[in-house]
Amino acid sequence: MASINSPKGTHDLISNEARAYKYISDICEEVATLYGFNPLHTPIFEANELFARGVGDATDIVRKEMYVFKDKGNRLMALRPEGTAGVIRSIIANKLYATNDLPLRYYYSGPMFRYERPQLGRYRQFHQFGVESVGIGGVYDDLEVILLAVHALQALGFETITTRINSLSTRETREKYKEALKEYYKEHLNEVCGDCKVRYEQNPLRMLDCKVEHDVELAKKAPKITDFLTENDKKDLEFVKNALLGFNIETTIDFSLVRGLDYYSGIVFEFEYLPPSGKNYGAIGGGGRYDKLVNDLGGPALEGVGFAFGIERLFHILNEEGKLEHTNVKDDLLIISVGDTARFDAYSLLTSLRTHGVRATTNFSDKSFKSLFKIAELRGAKYALIIGENEVNNQVVSVRDLESQSQVEVPYQEIVNYILEKLGFNHHHHHEECDCDCEGHEHHKCKCECDEHDECTCDCECDGECTCGECNCTCPECSPKKKEE
Repeated sequence: MASINSPKGTHDLISNEARAYKYISDICEEVATLYGFNPLHTPIFEANELFARGVGDATDIVRKEMYVFKDKGNRLMALRPEGTAGVIRSIIANKLYATNDLPLRYYYSGPMFRYERPQLGRYRQFHQFGVESVGIGGVYDDLEVILLAVHALQALGFETITTRINSLSTRETREKYKEALKEYYKEHLNEVCGDCKVRYEQNPLRMLDCKVEHDVELAKKAPKITDFLTENDKKDLEFVKNALLGFNIETTIDFSLVRGLDYYSGIVFEFEYLPPSGKNYGAIGGGGRYDKLVNDLGGPALEGVGFAFGIERLFHILNEEGKLEHTNVKDDLLIISVGDTARFDAYSLLTSLRTHGVRATTNFSDKSFKSLFKIAELRGAKYALIIGENEVNNQVVSVRDLESQSQVEVPYQEIVNYILEKLGFNHHHHHEECDCDCEGHEHHKCKCECDEHDECTCDCECDGECTCGECNCTCPECSPKKKEE
């Protein structure tokens, strides 16, 4: 029987790659939380109409890339191709605008689906992280969302980021600009690609975003939106640019930037990453303001601004630059047991070590030592603990350092403490946030609040019972009686 492969354009996230994806998402969520955003999870499928109305009939997403199907109730449904429309639908359906202070701040993370040609870092099922701020009032909201995105990218290790910004102005201004574009392209319709012929009728702005080489050249000579922007639009652009430069964020105004979704209006932006290698990765995320989307989907007249990152793209770049190695997990040790009696003792030891936070495994059937040591090596283990007939009879565990290949025997009753000490699971292991480096006496009783005894220079053995009057200790934990005096 033939095996069943994963669908074209999808891939499985396994072990350390899955951890890296989670790490990227977690960092983005942590930064969004710092900015006052809360999680909002929507279904992975929605009514097809949501995306047709929200994303736009003229977009490639709706025209060519959506996964659309009828459910058993004969309703036309679609797998979500992006996150914004679903978040707005949830805000409207749950009347969140009526029960919460504005702006509403939400972040999302999860799989999206687009039927497009698979290529490196681009899949038919892919993952996005994004934020939406809805019910905004001014240009500071745009600035804050851009800063959030840059902050998240920097936290992930993207050091040299350029932010490109533009303004698509109001819907009324865009309509005038579209007419000018249609007038320009009218004489070139026989030259443009088939997709642009459709865009010409539905949304000529999208023609500026075409990647076909000939159409790119035509777009360079097309009317510029600068001729249609209001003074307020230009003022907002300059404000955002200068504010970002003031935060040492490289920023340029790019009047050719239009973004790929119809709901954008006002300021739009993209982030580009230029690594030390000079390799051009292009845009690694982007977003913008939308003025009519909430209203178009049946809600009140609220404006919003948001952005999204493709996690696959971030993973590909960070992994290529070796910036995800810290997310790889290795075993601390492997316990090798030989025989049923030894296996029971090994499993008891394994369970005890796990309760102390040690990552370890053991073999449940007899295998050759060569294959077991190979397993330990592949799993990155530091030590191999061996329990065989001899060890059981002598109540000892043979501990082999897999780097130095040295080996010692440790009594059963001492093995847990011995391993914890070897792995560094000591006093500080249980207080990971503690920066204390003191090696003082037991009477220090460190509670990871070392500011209380940073000045302590006591070398007496009095354990807080000193009454000599000559002790110089200023630590209240060390010298409570002196403190009372």
